[in-house]
Amino acid sequence: MVKAKFLCGWMCFVLAAPLLIPGVIHADEIEDKKESIKERDKEIQRLEKEKAMTEKERKTMFARLEEEKRKLAERNEEVYRLEQELERSKKKLKLKQDQIRERKRLFDGRLRHIYQQGDMFYLESLLDAGSLEEFINRLRYIRLLAERDRELLQQFRKDLSDLKAEQSHYKQLLADQKKQADQARSLHRELTRKYKEYEKELDHLAEKQNHLEQINEKEQEAIRKLIRREQQEKRGQKKSYKGGRFYPPVQGSVTSSYGMRWHPTQGKYKMHTGVDFGSSLGTPIRAAAGGEVIASRPSTGYGYIVVIDHGSGLSTLYAHMYAQDVKVDVGDTVSKGQVIAAVGNNGWSTGPHLHFEVLKNGEPTDPMPYLK
Repeated sequence: MVKAKFLCGWMCFVLAAPLLIPGVIHADEIEDKKESIKERDKEIQRLEKEKAMTEKERKTMFARLEEEKRKLAERNEEVYRLEQELERSKKKLKLKQDQIRERKRLFDGRLRHIYQQGDMFYLESLLDAGSLEEFINRLRYIRLLAERDRELLQQFRKDLSDLKAEQSHYKQLLADQKKQADQARSLHRELTRKYKEYEKELDHLAEKQNHLEQINEKEQEAIRKLIRREQQEKRGQKKSYKGGRFYPPVQGSVTSSYGMRWHPTQGKYKMHTGVDFGSSLGTPIRAAAGGEVIASRPSTGYGYIVVIDHGSGLSTLYAHMYAQDVKVDVGDTVSKGQVIAAVGNNGWSTGPHLHFEVLKNGEPTDPMPYLK
């Protein structure tokens, strides 16, 4: 009887087992999936926490980038100063070389004259004197010639020495300029990399501050004087603006228009002399019209500027680029739509953008009618 009950129980277990095991397996799978989901949620939360910066962190990051931007600006200003000094040194070298050529011509002429006269010319001249007074006068003249020849030789030697010193100075300037330019390029690469890394955060700050660059009025007036002077000098060249719609200087939306705008930091309205185009760092900047580059240099508030004279007193100004991204120099002729630089965040700027101005006889005017 017991044996029969045991066999009956065993058979029930065997028959029920297939029904019980899938339930166990299914429960295990659910638990595994729950754990997996928990781990994934933790990872997502961790990533979101890393991604989302607090306002304080944003400001700290922005301040750090501003400091690096300041260092790059200082380096670029030093590079520009050295370039200007190199240009002056080059002119000195040319002047000194011209002086040496002229002195050599005079010196060679004296040597040739002395050779043609012969070794005994001065002695014979003295011996041929008809009186003591004539002898003394001839002797004085010979001494004067000898002194002049000696001075010519000394000056020639000094010119050669000065030329050597100026060449050495130029070589040192060139080495310094190269070193500073290399360091500036390295800073620019690192700053650009960080801007790209924090692009979204920078956009957030830029939107809040609305590109409130504070351009020094003295700097603005200096630029306008430069434009007027250059245009005055080129007035006789009969270059004139042909008219027509400007080429869009950059692909981007207008973030700040021309005219008076409220400055929350200073608590007053200030004139915005151009149009700001918001765009990503490195976006190509193009010449609005054909013309000649009359300025390409660092500028305290504007970071780095390029000014193109289009003739008829009309010029355009492009600002906030980095020197490393500028592709034109003073004196270059550019065509309409030609790439001249790239969007930067240099100078007093709160985010990557192009500040674009149109100037008529050195005075700013609304750019929008020229762009429509």
